[in-house]
Parts: sequence; structure tokens; C-alpha cells
Amino acid sequence: ADKKVRIWNTDTSDCVELEGHEDQVNSVAYAPDGMTLVSASDDYTCRLWDVTNGTQLRIFRGATAEVCHVVSSPNDGTVFAAVGEDH
Repeated sequence: ADKKVRIWNTDTSDCVELEGHEDQVNSVAYAPDGMTLVSASDDYTCRLWDVTNGTQLRIFRGATAEVCHVVSSPNDGTVFAAVGEDH
């Protein structure tokens, strides 16, 4: 795993790479506005990204093991839920 999230434009085939995770990325979820997404990783973090320019906006720590899946709230995208290997 190369620890990146890749976002492709289906019209142009351009690709934006989101780099910052320190281990494999397991899941991503777009916010309803399509401007941000959250990624979940084996590095025990979730990260919030601005997909328009590839900027990492915030790191969410607190998991005690790999984070396997993330979903964004269907309302305004200000809340997300993540599940992992925590015991």
C-alpha cells in the first residue's frame, strides 16, 4: 500500500493525490457537498481533506488500532462515523 488517496476526474483523467497517512488507507467518504472527504487508515487516524486542492485540513486521532471504515453524515457532512479494530 502506498498510503495515498487518489481522486480521478473522469472527464480529463487528471488525478489528485492526497498524501499524509502513515499506513494503508482503508476507506474514504465524501461529504454531501463533494468538496471534502474523510479517509480512514491503518495508521489509527481519520483525516479530513479538501478535494479541490488536495490539502489536508485536519487529523482525527483517538483510535487504538487500525480504522477500517468511515461514513459521512447525510446532512451537512460535519459529522462522520468510523469503525476499526479497537478492542
